[in-house]
Amino acid sequence: MKAGRFHAFILAALITLAPFGRAVGVPAAAVAIDPARVTQRIVEQTQERDGLRDRLQMVPNAGAAREGNQVDVNQPSVAMATSQGGLKVTPETRGGIAYVSPYVEPNDYAHRNYCGAGAATVLISHWDPEFPQKVDIDQLGEEMNLDPGSGVWIRDIVKPVNDRVNAAAGQELNWYRYGKAATKDDFRFMLDYDIRQHGVPLITGVMTRGLPGWGQTNVGHIVAVYGYTEDADGKEWVTYADTAPEVSGYRGQVMQTVDLDTFWNAVSENSAQVW
Repeated sequence: MKAGRFHAFILAALITLAPFGRAVGVPAAAVAIDPARVTQRIVEQTQERDGLRDRLQMVPNAGAAREGNQVDVNQPSVAMATSQGGLKVTPETRGGIAYVSPYVEPNDYAHRNYCGAGAATVLISHWDPEFPQKVDIDQLGEEMNLDPGSGVWIRDIVKPVNDRVNAAAGQELNWYRYGKAATKDDFRFMLDYDIRQHGVPLITGVMTRGLPGWGQTNVGHIVAVYGYTEDADGKEWVTYADTAPEVSGYRGQVMQTVDLDTFWNAVSENSAQVW
């Protein structure tokens, strides 16, 4: 499926995301994110970026729904995820969604291992919604030292991503870092910091078994995460873009939503992030 050619039920409405833990009429307690349970290096990386917050918010982007904001359900990344039955957005939903554009890697054998470049394309689309239509995926792959036969190291995605965000910002912002979530608390902390607090997507490695569209296939993979929400029952959900083409063995939708426990199981076996 080409980027931009998707089928979704368009809902003419705006729904406000309730702040974590403060949804009126919802008895379930919100998940507490305790920095004391987070790996010290992960906490330090947030401290390194605290001084960049104001500049980050000045950079033009596709928008986001952070806690207390309205969700634009006509955004492609929201409409596709909701129409496919995964993402549920109600007035009781808490969390954040960073708007991105869909993308699928070229469906040929030469691009079967371009998931790193595909995930980067989706992430960059938060600042340039037309980027998936104009990206030179081979050039982007070259910039991150991608090997068509084996893929890319996640740490090598950081610079090409920052270069493009810097270009959109017109300054050396360098928001993104290379990180490694060692626990679910680490990963939850990353999701909360980037998506809920700052309204920007992130990239993570996964192993595919157990994720939608992969069946029993279990290979190293890279996806862009753009939604972190909690429902009225307190269950946490992760919404992400899987840009893999059919030739890679993927048989799922571009935009997927799974519960955090399922997603962390996949991440924990191949944990590395651009966040």
